[in-house]
Amino acid sequence: MSIKEFFKNLINSLLDGSFERVRIINAMNQSFRECFYSGEFNRLCRASISQGEQRYAHEMSAFWFRSGFKISIENDNGLGESEMNEIADNVLCNASFVRQLMAMGFDTLVIQGNTNGRTCKFSLKQYANLKNYYIGG
Repeated sequence: MSIKEFFKNLINSLLDGSFERVRIINAMNQSFRECFYSGEFNRLCRASISQGEQRYAHEMSAFWFRSGFKISIENDNGLGESEMNEIADNVLCNASFVRQLMAMGFDTLVIQGNTNGRTCKFSLKQYANLKNYYIGG
């Protein structure tokens, strides 16, 4: 881990009030690297915290500028919207994981190409499978 990453993680944990967000991001990044290195996944992804969409806020949301769960595709040459949606679907299809993200203050899933700037955003509360429970902003 570089000194820059160390301080970024430290600041994230202090701003968010817990190390839970940093832990889950580090675990996902490790898994993304392993899948890319082994050839299971053709895209190298990186998870981070980003700005969320204010219109996606719910009662557990962190500050809007810290409420986005972002997955960046590092090697985004030729990246299409269908591929971005496939990556999002792999996160959003697990309602339990989506609820865990919401409990940590995330409200927006952001999928973004690292160099091409192509971005897709998804409201986590739409995929949490909470039936009639109120999750407003």
